[in-house]
Amino acid sequence: MSDSDHQKKYIIARLFHDLSMTVKQTMRKEFESMGVTMPQSMVIGTLIKGGTMKVSELSEALGFTNSTTSGILDRLEKQDIIRRERTPEDRRVVYITITDTFKEKHNGFETCFSQNFEKLLKGADEDELSTILKGLTTLKKVLNSQEDNQA
Repeated sequence: MSDSDHQKKYIIARLFHDLSMTVKQTMRKEFESMGVTMPQSMVIGTLIKGGTMKVSELSEALGFTNSTTSGILDRLEKQDIIRRERTPEDRRVVYITITDTFKEKHNGFETCFSQNFEKLLKGADEDELSTILKGLTTLKKVLNSQEDNQA
C-alpha cells in the first residue's frame, strides 16, 4: 500500500470521527432538552419506529448487549417513557413499549432526528447531497464487505 493510500485512509478516518462528533453534539443538545441521553433516544426512536419489542429484539436492533439495554430501560422506565410487560405464557419474556404519557408529551420525537439532519445539511445543494449519499453508500458497502470477510 502506498503512502498516498495510507494518507487517504487516515483522512477518511479523521473525517468520519469529526462527522460523528458533529452529529452527536447536534443531536445531544436536542435530546437533552427532552431529558434523555443519546443512547436513550436511540432506544426511544427504535421503539417508536418498530413498536412493542422484546428486550432481546431491541438489543439486537441497536447493536447493544442485553445488559446495556436493560440499564437504559431502567432509566427510561423511571422517567415514565417506557413500560415493561411480561407475557402470562412465559414470564421470562419482557416486552417494551413507549408509554402513552411520553407519546402525548413528545408527539414529534420521531421527527426530531430527521429535522436535525435537515438543519445540518441545509447548506448542501442537490449535487452535493447526491455526492454525499454516493460516498456514504460506498463507505457502508466497503465496511460491510470487510465485516462479511471477517465472519
